[in-house]
Amino acid sequence: MLIFLQIILFNIILLTVPGHAKAEQPDQISERWAALFSGQESSDRATHSAASLSQTNLTPTFFAMPVVSTRLRDLSPETDQPRTRGLQAATTWLKGKMTTEAELANNQGGPAWLQGRIPGNTYDQMSDRMVRVGMTGTAGIMRYGMTYRSAGQAFLNGPDTAIREVWGEWKYGGTTLRSTFGQQWNNVAGDAARSRLEQTYGRVGVGWSKPAWPSLTLTYARNSLSSTLNPIGIAPQRNHNHTLEAALAYNSARWNATLASSYIIGSDLLRNGAESNVKMQLFAASFHPLNTLTITPTLIYREEQQEWSRVRTDSPSASLALQYKQSQRLLITAMGNYAGIRSSDRLIDLENLGGKGVLAWDLQQSAQWMTLISLEAGYTRQTNHATPAADMEDISGVVKVVLASL
Repeated sequence: MLIFLQIILFNIILLTVPGHAKAEQPDQISERWAALFSGQESSDRATHSAASLSQTNLTPTFFAMPVVSTRLRDLSPETDQPRTRGLQAATTWLKGKMTTEAELANNQGGPAWLQGRIPGNTYDQMSDRMVRVGMTGTAGIMRYGMTYRSAGQAFLNGPDTAIREVWGEWKYGGTTLRSTFGQQWNNVAGDAARSRLEQTYGRVGVGWSKPAWPSLTLTYARNSLSSTLNPIGIAPQRNHNHTLEAALAYNSARWNATLASSYIIGSDLLRNGAESNVKMQLFAASFHPLNTLTITPTLIYREEQQEWSRVRTDSPSASLALQYKQSQRLLITAMGNYAGIRSSDRLIDLENLGGKGVLAWDLQQSAQWMTLISLEAGYTRQTNHATPAADMEDISGVVKVVLASL
């Protein structure tokens, strides 16, 4: 049987060989036969084909925790600040029609990172690690993808959370239709002493956009939340929410603005389906009156009404940020913010007021070194009208000098 197959294969090769190949020497024909039956020729062809269909890129990833407090006693050297480092591998397939990604990252810096490297310490290094895989594809006017991400309890960016999600997007002209379905949960390690909240969600959105015109987006979302692994002393949860959102945005060379509104209807299934309604409005803009000046105001108002308790909670907030970049060597930023939360039963009545200013000046820059000095000042005041003894006020200033090689 093997000899019969070899004879058929030999005849096919003779039929496909060009006419000028008849002048080949017997040694050349023998070499071709040897390569054919040894599998070397097909192996080389498969390797070349695989290399032309896929391409892999490795990229390092980095995340630093934002500095929340500006007080000098709360700051630490930048080399000791908690941060994450990782490596991401992205592979493109089918001439760019499909992309797969994989990322692995873990914590560095901070006391927990140092504690995990003390000999004999029982610190769980898996809790400060994150794993993510994803896939994105394109088929004509459609795009699709899926994502899985799991982060340990001590991971700095999105800790103790796992998520798996699939999505699809269809775009035709200025119309875009996108749908997403997924599941999210905490307590990734499955600790029986802590509760786990599992959330299943789905979103469907449609958007219209056209150059030089405002863009409009409408979104409907539904999610259900339930608690599992309920330890003794922690109340279980089971809720269903329906959300309707609308957003209107406009972008131009000198300014852009966004106006968004959302309405949420929630049902507490453990309270016989008692409803709660949430309304939220947002306005955000960015103005560039000068090439060196940027002004960014933001206004948010949130209102929540619980039918089972008849309590209404109002949460207004506002912020204003200015950035002035006189040149490559001088940068001035200033920001002020206000946030409040009040309940109709007067059990909650808080106000937060804060501001921060930064002056950064590049004293001297050469081909090898950069010398930067930064002056920062901040003010924070928290007023608790329900419990005046809990009021807090803080004024701080920080001077930073940075010497870095280029």
